[in-house]
Amino acid sequence: MKLGIVADEIDRNFANAVRIGTGLGLRRYEIRNLSSGRAPLCDFEELRQVEQIAEQEGIEVTALSPGLFKYTEDEAAFVREMKEVYPKAVEWAHRWKLPGLITFGFHKPGATEENASTLPKQPVPGQVVDWLARAGDQAAADGLVLMIEPEPICWADTARITAELIAHSRSQGLRINYDPGNVAWLEQRDPLDEFDAASRWIANVHIKDLLPLEPGAVRPRFVPAGEGMIDFRQHFRALCRAGYQGPVSLEPHMDGHPDTIRRCRDALVGQASSFEWPAHPA
Repeated sequence: MKLGIVADEIDRNFANAVRIGTGLGLRRYEIRNLSSGRAPLCDFEELRQVEQIAEQEGIEVTALSPGLFKYTEDEAAFVREMKEVYPKAVEWAHRWKLPGLITFGFHKPGATEENASTLPKQPVPGQVVDWLARAGDQAAADGLVLMIEPEPICWADTARITAELIAHSRSQGLRINYDPGNVAWLEQRDPLDEFDAASRWIANVHIKDLLPLEPGAVRPRFVPAGEGMIDFRQHFRALCRAGYQGPVSLEPHMDGHPDTIRRCRDALVGQASSFEWPAHPA
């Protein structure tokens, strides 16, 4: 298993994140937020430092998450992001030899992390499929894929819906960043039954676990894999059965303390160690 972590889950200072992470045996890192802002719309020198640290420490950058489309609701915002954020993200993806970018599936008007699970279900607007198709086709033309992360506040809020949107878009440049923890956050259940619908599109995996919402709470308590509502052994069994060979990254949503990251690493390894993972391509 190609185990890594979203770097800012430890620290937005990448040097600190790598110092702590490598001390725990983590040598693969996703880039999202840095000290100066969300990559790549942050300080250029900080991005260069990521390159330098990766080279010096012999670690691998496995993904870039520029936040594309997470809060995008209309055509003007979509065009602006494709002109202002997307090209810079593509430049760094190519520099770092990444297969693509982690993106999102467009914001539901009025949705917040606190109320997303209470909003009534609505059909996904056709405009969302059009935006995904246009973005995916551009990514394919640029030699990349967009890995859509199911997110409670977005129209692509579950792996099943994300897979349906990709199929309807007919774009060759769209994949899924599989994150059952985000779907569990929205639906308050283990979404294992979505795996088969999503499996052909999965290109990246995020791992977080959570306890059911307590009465009156609007945000869940996150815990190491296997201590919450998700049966990660079954998810890992399904990934192995599907021949998945890509990265698996911790995204604990906890406190970033070294002991916490160690607990999350150990819990994940314990959940995944009993399976024979497919050999990584050379």
